[in-house]
Amino acid sequence: MKAFVTATFHPRELERLRSWMPVDYQDWRQGGKIYFDGGAFAQRINEAGADILIVEADLVHDDVLEHTNLRLIACCRGDPINIGLAKATALGIPVLYTPARNARAVAELTIAYMLALARHIFAVNEGLKHGTLRFEQTSDYLAAYERYGGFELGSATVGIVGFGAIGQRVAQLVHAFGARVLAYDPHVAAEVFRTMDAERCASLEELLPQVTFLTLHCPLTPQTFGLIGARELSLLPRGAYFLNLARAQIVNEDALFQALTTGHLAGAALDVFTEEPVQPENRFVQLPHVLVSPHLGGATRNVVEHQSKMVVDDIALWLAGKRPRHLANPDVWDHPRRQQPVSP
Repeated sequence: MKAFVTATFHPRELERLRSWMPVDYQDWRQGGKIYFDGGAFAQRINEAGADILIVEADLVHDDVLEHTNLRLIACCRGDPINIGLAKATALGIPVLYTPARNARAVAELTIAYMLALARHIFAVNEGLKHGTLRFEQTSDYLAAYERYGGFELGSATVGIVGFGAIGQRVAQLVHAFGARVLAYDPHVAAEVFRTMDAERCASLEELLPQVTFLTLHCPLTPQTFGLIGARELSLLPRGAYFLNLARAQIVNEDALFQALTTGHLAGAALDVFTEEPVQPENRFVQLPHVLVSPHLGGATRNVVEHQSKMVVDDIALWLAGKRPRHLANPDVWDHPRRQQPVSP
């Protein structure tokens, strides 16, 4: 057995994998190369003699699957959209993935943004550093106190749209501050809301008018595309805050920009944009009451460790003839042509 790894991998888990088989490791972040060309990728996989392929961003579609001899594929993503699952299943190739690998990272950045917005941290920091916020007399401090004092997170109502792993983690964290949590997700059982001590809302119309913060954590699907538009934003209380660390296309950006520039929203925090990588000229970046980051929600060192361990743990199960825990194509397990490990 041989493995070809292009995903960013934790050294400890890479060594664990190497204790079982030769590994060709080509970290896409260090090499700066993502395989979009199926022919070139298939050739590289064959040169590596790979039975196991572990990717993060490379495209593994029919043109790769039909011209390689892969027995197992692992995708270090919460949603393996870059893998041709139907073809892999037809060929009997199990596809592993790493659900919730970045849930904690995204949730913690969400909380950081809420605190920064509530306490005007960046505005005060920039004002002091650039000399636009000065204290020549007592009235200056009193004015700053009035303008930038902000509010405690425990006094807020947080509305979460999308109550999967990330949304649930956000609920856990804001509960620690004493905040009230409302959540909307028609695909999650009522018992989950009760377990997480979140008030379940039957619709956006029920949730939106009650919140201080609206934070999006749902996947981008045909049902969620444009889910938040001008009408939904108008239902938010004047002075509410909007956070999007999910996907830009879930919200109508024109409507969001208008809600921010007219003063209906007090501010926003955005980690995702329609045009990425985001540039300084982006209209949202230019707004002083909008906090921005370049799609870094899941970019912690810990996420690499999480995804690496999940993959190697599942490979260990597969090598032992046992069903992996995280199968993106579970139907493959009963497939008559399911690929098996090569005996040493």
